[in-house]
Amino acid sequence: MRAADNPFRTDRVLEMRYRFPDGSDMEKLLHRLEALNFRAAIVGPEGSGKTTLQEDMAYELITRGHTIRWLRLNWENRRTVTKLIEDLFSTSSERDLLFVDGAEQMGALRWRLFTRRADRYGGLVINTHAAGRLPTLWECQTTPELLSCLIDELLASNSSLPIGEVTQLFDQNDGNLRLCLREMYDRWADAQYS
Repeated sequence: MRAADNPFRTDRVLEMRYRFPDGSDMEKLLHRLEALNFRAAIVGPEGSGKTTLQEDMAYELITRGHTIRWLRLNWENRRTVTKLIEDLFSTSSERDLLFVDGAEQMGALRWRLFTRRADRYGGLVINTHAAGRLPTLWECQTTPELLSCLIDELLASNSSLPIGEVTQLFDQNDGNLRLCLREMYDRWADAQYS
């Protein structure tokens, strides 16, 4: 099987959008964000959908006339955080909404200095692993049932995975859906070659 034929390939996984639990939706989330004066955090462990939700929110806000400026922080660019922050502020106007992916990459002092400057802007929406930096807008959580739904969608009509196997996969990866889907990519590739 070619990698391009694997139902768990990266481009297919990245096309999937955030799934709200019953009773919640983007409209309610945006109303809450507005009530928080556009200063809030999306919180959750790795692989729980924080970045996907933040990207979905940004898309909706852009369609409503807002300008979003992104700061994407991760382990690989941690040594250039100061330059990335300066670039963000130098290219943003005070009406822009600042979106920070990976706010936990800023230490306490850098965070205080960053938020002091960000107060002049139209809003600040971050995602981070732990609550406390800004009021929590949404807490991302994962379940074996959600993982099962994602797997079924990616497999389409090819097949399904028993919930017991999904639960085992979920537990082995500590609920990190990104790691679960990467493992499914490997499993699918291995199964097709054997």
